[in-house]
Amino acid sequence: MNRITSHEYKEAIYYAYQLLPLPIANMLQGVHFLTGTDPVYAGLHRCINTHDGRSYRNTAHVNFPGKTTIVLPKLEDACPYVIIHELGHCLDEILGFAHIALPINDYAKTNRLESFAESFAAQYFWLGEKEEDIFQSDKATQYLFEKLVTNNG
Repeated sequence: MNRITSHEYKEAIYYAYQLLPLPIANMLQGVHFLTGTDPVYAGLHRCINTHDGRSYRNTAHVNFPGKTTIVLPKLEDACPYVIIHELGHCLDEILGFAHIALPINDYAKTNRLESFAESFAAQYFWLGEKEEDIFQSDKATQYLFEKLVTNNG
């Protein structure tokens, strides 16, 4: 399911991919997108609410069962940071959910999935500006991202 409903979404997705190193972008090229529509109505979900009470109808997220799909229901979700965060969840799936990243912010403390996605987004959205601060106590995650680039490049 690759349904990108407007050029605003397309441009934001393209820009987000451009921020990623090519080997990682290539790993994530099979990810599908559903934008600008209610994913429950589109048949991606049988339930309406996420495990923490938010609605799938208006929350950016990744749908894993079946074809991995990033869902961006609202145009305001089409910002590069959100897209890179969601791509981080996809990378986590590709890697078998095996790496545990240390939380870098309060949202990352939610669970290990959010911790990985936030670390990934921080690494590539902030373009290393705060890399020393972000990964000061989590060299293993920094090494993982570096290894993915050098071993696939």
